[in-house]
Amino acid sequence: MIQLLHGNRQQFRWRHNDINILGKTDAKLPVVRSVYLLNGGSPVHFYVEPKPKLGWPKYPWKTRTPSVLRLKDQPGYFNVEIPIDSPALQEGWNSISIQIEDREGEVEVLNAEFHWNSQPLSLPLNLHNLSSYRSIQEIGQVVNGNFEIDRQNNVIRSLIPVGSDILLLLGSPYGSQESTYDVKFASNGNGSHFLGLSDFFAGHTEQSPDLGIKPGYSTAGLATIDNKGWLQIWMAWGDCLYDKEDSWVIKSEKKVKLSLRAGVTYSVRHQVIMENGVNCGRFRIWKKGKPEPNIWLCQEDNAHLDPELPRITKASFGLFQYGGLPTEWSNISVRALDDREKLKESLEMFSAPNLALLKK
Repeated sequence: MIQLLHGNRQQFRWRHNDINILGKTDAKLPVVRSVYLLNGGSPVHFYVEPKPKLGWPKYPWKTRTPSVLRLKDQPGYFNVEIPIDSPALQEGWNSISIQIEDREGEVEVLNAEFHWNSQPLSLPLNLHNLSSYRSIQEIGQVVNGNFEIDRQNNVIRSLIPVGSDILLLLGSPYGSQESTYDVKFASNGNGSHFLGLSDFFAGHTEQSPDLGIKPGYSTAGLATIDNKGWLQIWMAWGDCLYDKEDSWVIKSEKKVKLSLRAGVTYSVRHQVIMENGVNCGRFRIWKKGKPEPNIWLCQEDNAHLDPELPRITKASFGLFQYGGLPTEWSNISVRALDDREKLKESLEMFSAPNLALLKK
């Protein structure tokens, strides 16, 4: 049996360069064929997570399968990625046929449909009141993992089991942006690598055309807090691509440590700045109701990056978590930093040489 995480009638807006349809199969693994047909078009291969076995190459973070952090340790799960520039994709309703043949030759077919709206969401984006939304797909695109809307408590919550690099995209691709939101953790991080927080996601990068899933994570500014309370900013292009020469990762080395408490609500301001090939990511977090700090607690830029390497010019705001217990987000706002004077004011973190580069 093939099951889709969000049912057989789904909806998507343009939030990144792929439409993600998540599901699972109880077919006898490993499958010998897994394809989807969009609107009756040609079959396209997609990846189904096999059972882990001895002998898998040691990918980054000791992941045992080529899906890297996309479907880690979840045999039978899949993430159909439909490029938004696919010739078969059409505005409005689309039909999709998902076909999986197991190791014994048995074939399962699931026919579903989804609605596609190619228009980006405008900024500012305000998600302070969630009471009118019925499903998570009305407000975001689940790229990895799973999330729910708790209308009674007016929060978005990650769901158990919290996987690796789970991501819910709320915004569409734009340049320099700022998000503010409240967050509450279910634990102080014990037993998890990252608690979250949020990301300005640039997309997944392909490892090889025949793999059927793109494992490389690209971000203009990922804000994280680890299980010991250390704050960190990450910027990357295809960071999981162990065999790609153009991949790169930059993370803040000067880290700040906070003592976080479970069940306490914190406020966050998270910015990403993309200007003249330079990315800057930064954030601050404080206990809700207390004064906002007047300094950025964590910040990093890639001004020193080799000019031959790929640059990120647009990104989509989303909620991020890596393992642990469910996190709750609320009172979310996203706005563009398009005004030139405001943008200059927001660059005080840069050293004089880097600021001069950005002003060119």
